[in-house]
Amino acid sequence: KRPQCSACFINSVQDTMDSILTLARTEGMLFKYGSGTGTDLTPIRSSREKLSGGGRPSGPMSFLKVYDQVANVVKSGGKTRRAAKMNTIRDTHGDVEEFITAKAKEEKKAWALIEQGYDGSFNGEAYGSVMYQNENLSVRVSDSFMQAAVDGKEWWTLSTVTGKPLEKKDASRMLDQIAEGTWVCGDPGLQYDGAIQKW
Repeated sequence: KRPQCSACFINSVQDTMDSILTLARTEGMLFKYGSGTGTDLTPIRSSREKLSGGGRPSGPMSFLKVYDQVANVVKSGGKTRRAAKMNTIRDTHGDVEEFITAKAKEEKKAWALIEQGYDGSFNGEAYGSVMYQNENLSVRVSDSFMQAAVDGKEWWTLSTVTGKPLEKKDASRMLDQIAEGTWVCGDPGLQYDGAIQKW
């Protein structure tokens, strides 16, 4: 009646509340019927930028918490298996460092809960109490970022809205943060965006 057309659907999101919330619904329905999803969160403006009304946006990491919980509650095909999610963000995004360190921070919270006697198994209370456990995270790195990291050069994040420089970062330090996160909990991974586009 309802054949699974694909094991994974790549979705897009735009920098509007309607698009951000529509993605949550789309992912929930895909999980319901047993498929996984993947989305690049780069179009969502960073928490370092401004909203048209004058306030500050919460940034993609806050919405990733929403998507994480949709995956957690809906599961895959209505079964007990976790839904499969992949989220990426570009190396120029204003919140890239928060993205890099997000899962390692949550992993350390889980370790603290396990030390206090909470169940540390895959579906136990410790990991069930921390965020970002229903997705894999990867930083979309360009050739120019990797070269800047090797050469010890500065790296600029860019405004999602204007494309103008936002903050100066140390590319080598960012790559070290990625490596540390991967060592601690397996995330983030690297997606070699420049190489993929060339292919």
